[in-house]
Amino acid sequence: MKCDECNSTDNYFDERMGERICSDCGLVLVTESFEETTHILNSAGEVVHSSDNNKLGSVVTGKGSYKFNKFGKNSVMPKNIQNGLMHCNMTLSAVAPQIDVKDRIERVYIELQRANIMTSYPYEVRAAAIVHYVLRENGTPHTYNEIIKEYDCNRKKVSRLSRKINQFYGNRVIRQENPSFSLLKTLNLITNDLLFHNQARKVLAVLEPIVAKSDYNKGRAYYSAICWIASNVFVRNDITSVLISEVTEFTRWNIHKETKLLVSLLGFDSVKELKGKDINKIGE
Repeated sequence: MKCDECNSTDNYFDERMGERICSDCGLVLVTESFEETTHILNSAGEVVHSSDNNKLGSVVTGKGSYKFNKFGKNSVMPKNIQNGLMHCNMTLSAVAPQIDVKDRIERVYIELQRANIMTSYPYEVRAAAIVHYVLRENGTPHTYNEIIKEYDCNRKKVSRLSRKINQFYGNRVIRQENPSFSLLKTLNLITNDLLFHNQARKVLAVLEPIVAKSDYNKGRAYYSAICWIASNVFVRNDITSVLISEVTEFTRWNIHKETKLLVSLLGFDSVKELKGKDINKIGE
């Protein structure tokens, strides 16, 4: 069997994981199907009967038996699935520990595994692509770069697998982005000052309904501009456009351009006109 990644024919079978792996690059070449089976064991724990019937299985021993299925309370999950989910949970914990989507990630992983969508992809790539998909679906999106920076994995492979996942689920509409969450991501880059976090959220609360009723299309620097506006409204001299630019990687020109568009929606010509204004009266 030839590896699709490096063309090597040197590979081995990992019985614990149930996968055939390329010895040279580590690519998972084949994953054994984990259709439920029935195994009957003798008192020594040896298999005396095994049948594949594509139904829920049971393991019978001298001391009794137990049922298992992929979602039941008494599940016995195959090692390769456990390993894949471990990588997914590690990725989620590193990227978005406060977001509770582990159950959804488990269901997506198992559905994709059963459909053989991920056969040729390493665990790190699977984890990055699935976490990316589920977070988008949840309305709390993270970029590829935010996710893969935690691991040394190939961005192109992650993107390629993500497209397959989207196709598998019918390219269905992803839940709209949560503005409060996206603002928080930007704020966390800028400062840990909770007072400024609250100030920026007040600006967002004023602007969101105005933006929704306008022809304005949110640019990539939208949330950075929100922070710059908040800095001016609440006269926060410690939150400069230079600081915002450095931590968000948007140029000051991008931030000021986006800010000017938003300020015009509020009826002002310049962000400087907002200094010290009552946030509750802006936009009335």
